[in-house]
Amino acid sequence: MMLPYFGIMMQEVQENERQENIAQFNIERRIMRNNSDPFSLSDTHFVNIFRLNKDMVNYLIQELTPHMPVSMHPNAVDPQLKILATLYFFANGSYQRVIGNSFLLSMAQNTISNCVNEVSSLIVNHLSDNWILFPSTREDKLAIKEQFMAHTNFPGVIGAVDCTHVAIVAPLEEEHNYINRKGYHSKNVQVVCDYNLRILNINPQFPGSTHDSYIWRMSQVQAELERCFNNGDHNSWLLGDSGYPQQPWLMTPILHPIAGTPEEQYNNSHASARNCIERCFGVLKGKFRCLLGERVLRYSPEKVGTIAVSCAVLHNICIAARLEHNFDIPEQAVEHYVNIVHENYLENNVGREARRQLIERYFI
Repeated sequence: MMLPYFGIMMQEVQENERQENIAQFNIERRIMRNNSDPFSLSDTHFVNIFRLNKDMVNYLIQELTPHMPVSMHPNAVDPQLKILATLYFFANGSYQRVIGNSFLLSMAQNTISNCVNEVSSLIVNHLSDNWILFPSTREDKLAIKEQFMAHTNFPGVIGAVDCTHVAIVAPLEEEHNYINRKGYHSKNVQVVCDYNLRILNINPQFPGSTHDSYIWRMSQVQAELERCFNNGDHNSWLLGDSGYPQQPWLMTPILHPIAGTPEEQYNNSHASARNCIERCFGVLKGKFRCLLGERVLRYSPEKVGTIAVSCAVLHNICIAARLEHNFDIPEQAVEHYVNIVHENYLENNVGREARRQLIERYFI
């Protein structure tokens, strides 16, 4: 009759021991976390781990910490370490538990997840408007045009546009809409960049099955360029591949031009100029491997969009500081897929006429 009671007692003893071990582990982890100093690393090692240099990280700390809640809980994570943990996750694309067990940022997996959510949202809400800017003034547009013209001999270009897929875990709602053309779940993210790979606009709102041309038609950039065209700016355009509609403000290739013709010369210059968007994707995903797809982002589609925009902001900060990264760009980071569709389906007479005039003026 005493055996059941004895068993219950043993279970209580084991549970008490387990709770004590957890408490002790949390104390040790907090001590490790508080005693670590990532800024003591060499500059090269610091950049390799966090992708930003120490000055850039200090800038983030200065800009973001005033918007972070202050907690007096003994296990609360210091705001600086929240930012560093998030950068580590962005840079490595590692599972959160791997980061949490590192000697630099010893945190529980759910703590890392909370850090990523908090910091990425802060970056989007407080920094994106300052760092992701589509050219709106004549001076801004002219500066970008001069870069493209000098390097690719293509006039009037204020950016290149394309979409890239960011792999996600299958969402609970509308799961089928996120299956892309390659058969995995993703967000289809539209990006516009200039010749120097600076991101001018990013739209992470659409699921992976959405075609690039539809995202373009629904985008604010398309509406803005159309507005500018209607207001008299007939010499500014983006470059897109043949999956996009030929419009007066969006130049696309000519399908199957005859060799040696001005149309072929136009295509060659177009390809050279549009290559910047492919390089941009390669650098962005190589730098912030959480977007690469080696490990699927286990967040809701909305949070994945926030992460994508956050990485774009950090990418532009690196571009502005001319920070060089000595890392290999994985092959899968560079988008080689081209949307080939029948030309007449997406073109209109006004768009074709604008392209014809461009060819006659510059490529004959």
